[in-house]
Amino acid sequence: MLQKKFHLKMALYITLMMKVSSPAVAQTTSPGTFIIEAWGGSSTKGVLAVREEGRLRNIVSEHNEIAVLNQLLQAKYGSGVRVLNRGAPSAQAIELLNGRYKYEHNPPWQEAMKRSNARLILLNFATNDARHYHFHDIEKPYQVSPQRYSEVMTALIDSARANGKAVVLQEPHPLCGKAEKWDVAPYAARLDAVARAEKVPLVSQYQRIQQMPAWRAMMSPDCIHPSEQLYRIKALETFKVIEQHFGAQLSQLNAAS
Repeated sequence: MLQKKFHLKMALYITLMMKVSSPAVAQTTSPGTFIIEAWGGSSTKGVLAVREEGRLRNIVSEHNEIAVLNQLLQAKYGSGVRVLNRGAPSAQAIELLNGRYKYEHNPPWQEAMKRSNARLILLNFATNDARHYHFHDIEKPYQVSPQRYSEVMTALIDSARANGKAVVLQEPHPLCGKAEKWDVAPYAARLDAVARAEKVPLVSQYQRIQQMPAWRAMMSPDCIHPSEQLYRIKALETFKVIEQHFGAQLSQLNAAS
């Protein structure tokens, strides 16, 4: 009987210690690891258009911006840094916030951030927000005006920060051809204002790319998605911003491993 009571007490003690020592949310990583999660639409995923037998077809390039960014960071800071591609083609920022439509298999953002063990979050939305608002081809709460877009992006930033993440905002790239009428410019301007208000690092892409000679020639044939050449140009700019703001932390990875 005494032996039985002893084992019961030990079981209760072990259970209690597990509860005390285990974090409520699994978001810690080893000191030698720096995980970055990249969230956005098709340009985050790495979609580009190819022309086959006179028709356009979308594919996901292995040499997309996030893949190149991962290579650049690992080449300088080692394998402890990893960039995870969470892009969802055609996704809007509000869909990520609410866990709907293209992010319907993802929990709402607040819950996703609680579960995530990333230390840095990249956010790249605007193109699909502008597209749906232009065509009014989705239910009204998901027709996001530039003003509403800035509110959604602020909410994404605030939730990420509340769960211990740093955030970097990425401007959209410009569009050409028929897609220009979607009018992404006001969204890019709103994103710049959000970055200033929230004091968040911003990767400037929109006007910077527009100022490049013959930038349209570096777009896919659909004039919506970048080519692999332009994806690399975008990745280099994102790398520079991450290096500027987080280089000191990243440099410590090899020392901690």
